[in-house]
Amino acid sequence: MFSPPEPIEAVAELPDGAPAQFTWRRVSRRVWRASGPERLAPDWWRGPRSARGRPAAVRDYYRLEDEDGGRYWVFREGLYGAQGADGPDRAPSWWMHGLFA
Repeated sequence: MFSPPEPIEAVAELPDGAPAQFTWRRVSRRVWRASGPERLAPDWWRGPRSARGRPAAVRDYYRLEDEDGGRYWVFREGLYGAQGADGPDRAPSWWMHGLFA
């Protein structure tokens, strides 16, 4: 698990599709298998802010396997077309959270 997560560039079907390919540490990888998303979202009764007063973001986690057998745990932070703290339609960001052995 990476702390903090590392940014990646991903190509995925909208709105909730797993990445078909991604670039991490300047290496492009084609996804062979994927599962997800598993969504982590703020509690609906707490409103749109986190416990620390920051805007809360939805995270969708995916387990990916590339053509070479590498296995990855990635997430998308934010939703496509969502109104957020940075304004409407801010593109979600993709992150590498860890590797599977």
